[in-house]
Amino acid sequence: MENEIKLFYDLMAERTADEWYGEDILKPTIQDFLSLLPPSPQILDLGCGPGHESMRLSQAGAKVVGVDFSKKCIDIARQHCPQCKFAIEDFRFLDDVYGRFEGVFACASLVHIGPSELGVVLSNIKKVLVDGGYVAIIIVEGEGINEKFSMLDVDGRKLNRTFYLYTQNYLCEEAEKAGLEYVREGYLDEKLRKDGWRNYLFKSR
Repeated sequence: MENEIKLFYDLMAERTADEWYGEDILKPTIQDFLSLLPPSPQILDLGCGPGHESMRLSQAGAKVVGVDFSKKCIDIARQHCPQCKFAIEDFRFLDDVYGRFEGVFACASLVHIGPSELGVVLSNIKKVLVDGGYVAIIIVEGEGINEKFSMLDVDGRKLNRTFYLYTQNYLCEEAEKAGLEYVREGYLDEKLRKDGWRNYLFKSR
C-alpha cells in the first residue's frame, strides 16, 4: 500500500505542480497560520509534494524545510523553490535532524496516515516543534476511508492511495495525547470546506 501511494505521487508530481503552482486558494490559509507565529519563522512543510505551498510560505517570509517521500516531487520542488530546503523523507519516522520549528504545515498529508500510526506521527510533530510552536493540520472531516479519494486511475493504472477521514473530536483527542493543544479552526476557502476539508490549529504544550 505504501508503495502504491508513493508511486501515485511520483506519477502525478508534474501534473500536481502544473495545477498548484498557479493556484492561490491556500494563500489566505497560510497568512492565517503565519499570524500565529513570530516574524520569519522556521516552518516544516510536512508532505510538501512538489513544493507549491513551500513556495507560498517562503514568499510570506518563512524559512521553509519541505519533506516528502516522493523523489519526483522533491526534484520538482528543488527546481521551483531554490530558496527552500527539501529532503526525501517518510514523515512517519520524522525526527529533529532538520532542527526544530516554530510551525509545521501539514496540508493533506495526514490523510494517508491510518489510525494505528496517527498518534506516533502527532508525537513526532510535537518533538520537532519549539515550545509554544503551532501546527496546521488540513484533513477531510469524517470517519473511515474515503474510497472515492483512495482508488484512482493514473495513466491506465489503478492505484490505491488510501485516504483516511478524521473527525475533529478524534483528531483533537489524539493530538492531546501527543502534547498538542487545540487552538481553533484555521481559515479555509469555502470551496474546500464544501468538499469536507477542514483546517485545525494546535499548539505545542
